[in-house]
Amino acid sequence: MQSLPTEVKIKGILFLVPGFLESPTAVMAQSSIVQEASKNGLAVIMVNLTPNNESFPIDKKSIHTLGNMIDDFYHKNKISLDLDLYLGGFSIGGTTVLKFYAEKYKTLKISKVFAIDPPLDMVRLRKSLLKGREKSFVAKLDTLNTEHKTQEESLKEQSVYNPDYTNLSMLPDYRLTALRIYSEPDILWWINNRSMDLSDMNVTDCAGYINKLKQKSEENKVELILTKDRGIRNNTQKHPHSWSIAEPTDLIAWLLAK
Repeated sequence: MQSLPTEVKIKGILFLVPGFLESPTAVMAQSSIVQEASKNGLAVIMVNLTPNNESFPIDKKSIHTLGNMIDDFYHKNKISLDLDLYLGGFSIGGTTVLKFYAEKYKTLKISKVFAIDPPLDMVRLRKSLLKGREKSFVAKLDTLNTEHKTQEESLKEQSVYNPDYTNLSMLPDYRLTALRIYSEPDILWWINNRSMDLSDMNVTDCAGYINKLKQKSEENKVELILTKDRGIRNNTQKHPHSWSIAEPTDLIAWLLAK
């Protein structure tokens, strides 16, 4: 899906990666980020990196595919490489953009990155999925182990952040760009609706990652945005793991701020 500004000059390019099984139509029903971005002069490209978005797009092939999509968009639309490139994603899509940035920031100029409640520790995620309703998703994680390593070793290597594996030298540099991660730590909702607790929530990974990035350098421009009572799906259903926790007007203003 592409949305190009028609009434204002293009100020930048925003690539969005949806969550697992999400379609562009479903995303636009949950958030006005695309509309707000277009209104403010950003071209928006929402991508599916696997067929029907039915796999976790955090493997090397998916990262490579995203890079090719970015290159193709700039080339086919004859867009200047001087235009700012922004990356954003929800849930596992947020994990994807963080992995992409970590691998490409030295060779590709990326202005800002945001991720909405992404799972970053695949070891923790697998354990959490086994406890919850999404047990079938575990098979999707396990298919990423293509090199016949031990399950835990493979999951650690697929992680953006794992507290027992990630050291400072493995972390990307955010001094010349900026990162926002959004999470809504509604612990009682998870207890009452999913029989899960803080150890099962993505915010645990996100807090650890932001903390580690700040330990690496005080100049890293990274922040964890914690929200309250913003998580809503289908306009009425309370759910803290939602696109809506990122307020669109504020988010786009942050992207465009110099």
